[in-house]
Amino acid sequence: MKHSKLLVAMIGAAAALALTLVPATSQASQGRHHGHNLIRADFTPSMPTDDPINGVNPGGLPWVLDRGQVRVRDNGRMDVRIQGLQIPRNGGEDNPIPAIDAVLYCGGMAVADSGPQPMTVPGGDARFRVHLMVPKTCADATVLISPSTAVGLAYIASAM
Repeated sequence: MKHSKLLVAMIGAAAALALTLVPATSQASQGRHHGHNLIRADFTPSMPTDDPINGVNPGGLPWVLDRGQVRVRDNGRMDVRIQGLQIPRNGGEDNPIPAIDAVLYCGGMAVADSGPQPMTVPGGDARFRVHLMVPKTCADATVLISPSTAVGLAYIASAM
């Protein structure tokens, strides 16, 4: 009789423990489904005097930016929002670049590229979502915005 009471108590404890673990497992798999952030940061416009980032030089003219954010998840989803990425000149500001690429760097190496994405001329606005092939790990994630004609040669905004 004592052994059966002990057995029932142990089964009850195991069942209670199993029930508390089920929601945690469910939440963890939901997190993997949506992806954890490799990077979530604001963009900074480039200045000609900036240092190269990951071997890429800053653009040859100063850039200004009203607002810009990037988010790259470990499942490859990249979201980019840029408002007012422009060059100040002739008493105003404008953007002469109709297409940009957002390049993901991990550990200083280019690992994924959004491909050409439209940016408004002269407003300097862009908003896009793409899915990239990303490595399993990505140390020191950085995203550089480059004119589509100068990918790997010059960046006009960066996020680290």
